[in-house]
Amino acid sequence: MAGDFSREAKFPLWRSNHGWRAKIGVIHPGGGEGHIRDFYKVAPEGVAIASSGVPMHKDESAEAMMLLDEHVVEAAKIIAGTNQTPPDVIAWVCTAGSFMKGSGHDQKLIKDMEAATGIPCTTTSTAIIAAFKELGIKKLCLVTPYPHDVNQIEKKFIEDNGVGVVKADGLDLVEIYVLANLPPNVLYRTAKAADVPESDGLFISCTGLDALDVIEPLEQDLGKPVVTSNQASYWLAFKMAKMGAPIQGYGTLLNRPR
Repeated sequence: MAGDFSREAKFPLWRSNHGWRAKIGVIHPGGGEGHIRDFYKVAPEGVAIASSGVPMHKDESAEAMMLLDEHVVEAAKIIAGTNQTPPDVIAWVCTAGSFMKGSGHDQKLIKDMEAATGIPCTTTSTAIIAAFKELGIKKLCLVTPYPHDVNQIEKKFIEDNGVGVVKADGLDLVEIYVLANLPPNVLYRTAKAADVPESDGLFISCTGLDALDVIEPLEQDLGKPVVTSNQASYWLAFKMAKMGAPIQGYGTLLNRPR
């Protein structure tokens, strides 16, 4: 995998020359099409992105996902060092790549990235826990595309960070291509069917899913907040960059002042 990294990274540059409000560095697995698409959906005016990919895992098995974070620090250094002006925040936008090694590993990744770059950093797993606390979610339903053994690792990570998981429901997918091409109607129906009355929030995990557009319909139908991986990642990155304006259309989390 190490030999593939330079090819995957591809000289990240600001993809907009309008980053007068903030510049966000995004590290993502593989090509990152969905991660960048979702950034542009939610980013306020005047916010620019620089992105760098790390080598994609071969499938969604626990063994493969354990290797996702191998090049994250190196990618953070690339983002920090290949632009005329450094980003305000760097985010490792990958859920499994920051929870697979257990509670506290996300904080270790942050410390390592910050030590290598001198820039404030975060991860998706850090962001989802912050989002649950922001929304007052103490008991949630967890919905994922992952195999069942990966679900259990994520459930433990969330619970070790002080949030109960009353139900964990996964699609048990191993093929990356299938996961990345799940249509929103499948995610909506899967999440709605997974909800239980005793939960006070619902979390759809995985930054590779096209889930942003189902957040508000689910919140309206379930009467409770819904968090997704990309939504939470960018919410926290914007908060760290001190952008406080509400962002409409993608759920309660983004629609409240930061």
